[in-house]
Amino acid sequence: MQLTIGILSLLIFWFAWGIFLVESTSLRDGFNFMNSVLALGWFSHPQRLPFLVKFWFIGLCNVMAVLGVNLIFCSWTRFLRLVRDRHATSRMVMLIIHTVFGFVALGHFGSFFLGYRYENVHVGEGQTFELPEGYAITVKAIHGGVNPVMYASGGKHAPVAFDPKMNFCEVALTRNGIQVAEGSVFFLRPFVYQDIQITLKRFTPPREYTRGNMRGSKPGVRLIVSRNPVKLLVFVLFPVMLAGIGIYLAMTWRTRPADE
Repeated sequence: MQLTIGILSLLIFWFAWGIFLVESTSLRDGFNFMNSVLALGWFSHPQRLPFLVKFWFIGLCNVMAVLGVNLIFCSWTRFLRLVRDRHATSRMVMLIIHTVFGFVALGHFGSFFLGYRYENVHVGEGQTFELPEGYAITVKAIHGGVNPVMYASGGKHAPVAFDPKMNFCEVALTRNGIQVAEGSVFFLRPFVYQDIQITLKRFTPPREYTRGNMRGSKPGVRLIVSRNPVKLLVFVLFPVMLAGIGIYLAMTWRTRPADE
């Protein structure tokens, strides 16, 4: 138990340190690069990652590896105790929690390597972006995005009226030339088909955009397209793990007897 508490404390410290590293302007591009591609892309372009970012990530992997080994031995010990004492219901619940946590951790780690992720897909109305496995995304219509302030890359601007429901794009997903799904992509409301997710990142100005003059042209959109085959597994098992922790706390909670 003391080893587990120590590992979790170190893990919390490591994540907190990572938050401070992200705030550094010299390291932010490295973290953004890691967030924009899968793990295989990190190793194919090692020069884009600063040394401190590499050190932080390798340290995180080592801490998670030690936590995984500790989880395996702890689960095995609880299993042997459970075999000897068949009435230990609380130990059975804890064993289930350990097992589910292991699958959640493996699923989250697998999301770094499986599937694909395209961070900046710039497309206009009527344009198509090809994806692996014969899939393709076509932007059928773009609604909104006509305020020039929305295209500013930095600086402070006066607040503008912005209705998320009026600023979105319509997309169609095809596979081998056959449409399999269509829908709308809003800010903070991605379009999801099976394990493929399309997120609206921002609007982009049309080519004719000059000094705030839209000239009646349609803007473009910048999308994030990702496929995570283990996302559903993680989303299903994570609440199961939380429910198991709640059940275990309720079963093992001890109240102090009232003073007579």
